[in-house]
Amino acid sequence: MNSYIQSFRFSATGRWAVSIRTYLLIFPFGYLVSIERELIFNEVTQARAAMIALAGELAGFLYLYLAQSILLKERVRTLQPIWRCVFVWASTGVVRGLGVGLYANWAFGYDLDLLKRIPPAFGYTTMVMTLAAFYFGYIDRKRTELKAINSLDLLLAQDEAGLLTENREQRLEAQRVLERDLLPQVQSLQSGIEGAIRKSEGSDATTNLKALYEQSVKISQELERERNLLAGGADKPSEFIPSAVSYWSAIVPKILSVRLTFILYSLGVVTGQFPRNGLEGVKAGLLGLVPFIGLLIPFSLLIKRSRLPRSLLFGGAFCLTFVVSYLYNLSQPSLGFDLTYPYTPWYSALKTVYGLYLASVIASLLVEVSATREFAAERSLQAHEKIQKLEDRSDAIARRIFEGRFGTLQGKLSGVTMALHLIGSESMGKISKERKLELLRDANKLLSQSLSEIENLKVMR
Repeated sequence: MNSYIQSFRFSATGRWAVSIRTYLLIFPFGYLVSIERELIFNEVTQARAAMIALAGELAGFLYLYLAQSILLKERVRTLQPIWRCVFVWASTGVVRGLGVGLYANWAFGYDLDLLKRIPPAFGYTTMVMTLAAFYFGYIDRKRTELKAINSLDLLLAQDEAGLLTENREQRLEAQRVLERDLLPQVQSLQSGIEGAIRKSEGSDATTNLKALYEQSVKISQELERERNLLAGGADKPSEFIPSAVSYWSAIVPKILSVRLTFILYSLGVVTGQFPRNGLEGVKAGLLGLVPFIGLLIPFSLLIKRSRLPRSLLFGGAFCLTFVVSYLYNLSQPSLGFDLTYPYTPWYSALKTVYGLYLASVIASLLVEVSATREFAAERSLQAHEKIQKLEDRSDAIARRIFEGRFGTLQGKLSGVTMALHLIGSESMGKISKERKLELLRDANKLLSQSLSEIENLKVMR
């Protein structure tokens, strides 16, 4: 339970606790409901009902502006207490209802009827502003995380470019070391072994010398292979493309959310029907959810999985929603609902389509911003792993090639060369064959170790 409260607090009590953009988004439906209410209270003309309802909306808007400036002025920088946000949302609804009653009484002499005007305005405004703050706060939080990931990706791209430049320079230096120091020494070693083989033809040392020569050939081949790898094409830096989600991207919706549509439809039924027709109207409206949701489920699946154009599928969903809602409103008397103030079928159907569109816009934003954030996070993780690999590769070149391994390898090759020189010198003629063979075996062992050193020299790919 605490996790849900925390999630709500992080999303709804920040800068989106009150927002002009969300208020303008939910304003049309609330304004229509207020007009409907005034039409049945005093049986006024539509123009007068619109004037009275507009007075309430303007009063609520002015109060909301003042309340957020005083009570929630720090919401952009820090999260606000939940009770304070709820108070602003609820009191805005009270002011809307109060403004309608006062203006109707002052301008046209109608009864205040505050008990009929304030509760519906209070309930609708509180619920809708709460939902708007939560959903749009969640979307904005994901967009903020996306901006942070983009900033990190930019730094990673710069680090990667620097590491690739450093890596190219290290590879060139390692290649020069191979060509300048190691390969000439191995070639000199091969020449010395060939001379020793010619001098010892037919003796017991010939076999060991030939094995020694084969080892030197392998070393030469391995060093040539390593030189070719170092001279190969370098990695190219990754292209930095920032990820972003615009609110305008959902004007044409991409997702049809059954769950969010259910929430908004139920809210519209309660706030619209209860002041007009009481519980009977609410029951009639909620029963209309059955054919409505039955229609939305297959369209929701089609939009997700079908290859047909989304505009065609959404157009079909909106048209069929209008038809189903229209027919249901016509059939309410035959279903046993005797409503005092039933809605005009075409008007009720239009409001249902508007609710479906609004739910689809919010759902599209939720899905798009979440998917984009996940993709950006995965890409950032891959960039971090690539940089870590480049750092390890750079450290391997610097540590193994330049500092230690080349010196060790050169020492072992020099030891083999010296052993061959001693074997071929005149002063060694007095030493026994067993000692010469021992020297050859030691030289062979040094070359074997040299091969292992070359394996350690190889730069990680």
